[in-house]
Amino acid sequence: MTRGFVTISTGNEYYYKLAANLLMSYRYNSKNPLPFAILSDKKNKYTDLFDNVVTIEKPAHSFMDKFSLLKICPYDENIFIDADSLAFGDLNVLWNLFKDATDFSAIGYNSGLYEHGGGLQYNVEGIGKYGKLIKYKTWVHAGVMFIRNAPSLEKFHNDCMEILKDYDKLEILSSRGSYDEVTFAIAMPMNNYLTVPEKTEIFAFRPYIKSIIADIVKGKLSYKHPIKNMSVDNGVLLHFTTAETRKPFYIHQVEKLKRKLKGDSVNFIDRYKASQFNKYYLNTRYFFQSNLNCIFSLPKRAFGRLRRLVSNS
Repeated sequence: MTRGFVTISTGNEYYYKLAANLLMSYRYNSKNPLPFAILSDKKNKYTDLFDNVVTIEKPAHSFMDKFSLLKICPYDENIFIDADSLAFGDLNVLWNLFKDATDFSAIGYNSGLYEHGGGLQYNVEGIGKYGKLIKYKTWVHAGVMFIRNAPSLEKFHNDCMEILKDYDKLEILSSRGSYDEVTFAIAMPMNNYLTVPEKTEIFAFRPYIKSIIADIVKGKLSYKHPIKNMSVDNGVLLHFTTAETRKPFYIHQVEKLKRKLKGDSVNFIDRYKASQFNKYYLNTRYFFQSNLNCIFSLPKRAFGRLRRLVSNS
């Protein structure tokens, strides 16, 4: 049986850089790194860093590419991690988290069929015919998922595609703009798949945590999770979101690790970060980058939306 990690990058070169940063942080902070694959739309200098490269034949360059995981994952057991993440500890602990997982699983939680609130992504009354096919509900964070190459994935993939066709007709409570998460959350109970508990001491989502103290070179990550009223001293995986990767905190951690791997002094980076000039420079650069990226991405996003509407009609 083969095991390994997987991430996805398609389209813009920036996403390939993020994937390479994730790989770099995993290999640095793992004592026994496992194979790490990338699903991509092309080969380049970034994909050459990975142990396996799997080509997505018809990439959507959007969240839709995550559904390719159900078809072309390279290992018998795969743990997917979003490219906009960094490892501050050994990600191999995730295998313990998914040791009893169903053929498809993700970080999240399972709830009763008629349970309301608590961050749930849908109510059974609002998802039409699909509500009659489930006996419980799931909430999914698609930044960390487990995929076992098994025959059951074919039906699961088909169910996901059908839900996506009907997506605009469904009453969704919370999606954060992530169609993939809600689609997985509806299709999972249709196939008797379960999520695994979101272990705050292992995994954190950057927008939800505060009071971060981190040093990726020393394998240090501590933070407070106000929603769960928890403090963590030895976090392992931090999921940033693409917007957060353009902010000083992410940039600083990546640059520090790169200098360490080159054999350079990392103290320079600490002094560099501490200067007021660098603080204002990075924040100013982020402001212009984020706004320009938003403007330039509008036509592409509009075209993608139109293409989905045409394909579903």
